[in-house]
Amino acid sequence: MLSQPITSIKIKHSYKKMNKNSNGSSKHISSSKYVAEQRAKVRDIVLCLQRKNIKLIAIDFDNTLLSIHTSGYYKGTAENLLEHIRSTFLYFIQEILDSPAFCQTLHLCIVSFSSQEQLIRKLLELAFKTSKTDRIIIRCNTPEFISNINEKDFLGKEYHLSSVVTEIATKRNKTIKPNEILLLDDDIRNILIAEKFGHKVLEIRDHISLDILKDFANNVLSQS
Repeated sequence: MLSQPITSIKIKHSYKKMNKNSNGSSKHISSSKYVAEQRAKVRDIVLCLQRKNIKLIAIDFDNTLLSIHTSGYYKGTAENLLEHIRSTFLYFIQEILDSPAFCQTLHLCIVSFSSQEQLIRKLLELAFKTSKTDRIIIRCNTPEFISNINEKDFLGKEYHLSSVVTEIATKRNKTIKPNEILLLDDDIRNILIAEKFGHKVLEIRDHISLDILKDFANNVLSQS
């Protein structure tokens, strides 16, 4: 179970790389070398996103940050969910939190139809042992949030994103344009709606990896 920050944990979901010597035997590359390679990769991703003028990264919760779907009514503890956080997002979020740009020119939010905001907050605190997690904005379908939206019109994550942008403008005095938002979500409906509102998007599949994120940032994502 992942209970330490990315700087010290052994990534449970990581694959051990192997080299073969002239005798055909195999050697495991040390986990520390693998982690260093992943950190370098994710650092390039975050820098590339900034160069392309992405200012808000919005990550869905179920089947995106997590490899499972909680259905919005998870009865277990946050500790039980640690092992379900995708390693790709462990590296990615940690790099964002460590970036000097975090909360200045680069912001992070979790947007979810789940109503369990406190569960998500606790999970982030456990996964990333830093006080900076309290600066990750969370927008969930809590009763308070739902009371302020028109549920008759399904607009994907647009109400969530609009609320986050408003909070950033009000509390951080930063303005974010629609094309400066990147939504990472597994639901194609949310992806298509976000595109209509002018946001950048990436549909998350089970095989998501840092290599896929890097290719997207470098070769697919257009300059805002």
